[in-house]
Amino acid sequence: MEFLKHQQWLIIAVVFFGIMAYIAWVRWQDRRWIDRRFGTDNVLAISFGVNFFGSASDPGKPRKSSGFLLLLPDRLFYRSRIKKLELEIPAVQIARVYHDRSHKGVNLHQSLVKIDFINARNERDTAAFKVPYPPQWITAIENNLVKKTSGSKVQGSKVQS
Repeated sequence: MEFLKHQQWLIIAVVFFGIMAYIAWVRWQDRRWIDRRFGTDNVLAISFGVNFFGSASDPGKPRKSSGFLLLLPDRLFYRSRIKKLELEIPAVQIARVYHDRSHKGVNLHQSLVKIDFINARNERDTAAFKVPYPPQWITAIENNLVKKTSGSKVQGSKVQS
């Protein structure tokens, strides 16, 4: 016990590396799930630690969930880690990708990537994500999904960045 009184740095180091090991393990688990579901060659871009603030059609104020976002050749896919919430947006349904700071009329005081799309009920909807490097994600979505589907079901849409 006397040893630990004089070696607090050791306790701090063990806690720090324990947290880092847990984060690495969680990401490894997510990566295994992604590989099993989509394969290794289909994922064009991936971000962990993505916050999803819901769709505009969801009732109530924006609710945050954390998970990962995938850019696949034909769609965007989001899955939350704890709630197991999934959102899949096919490329042909995406109307617009842009940057904003608010969602559902609430200023979230953070940089968001917003995606206007046609949902499963065939209604216009908007999803909001906080991702690392928003301009790169906007460009990647535009280049890989929106421009390839310019003849999609969504008419009169305009892509902005």
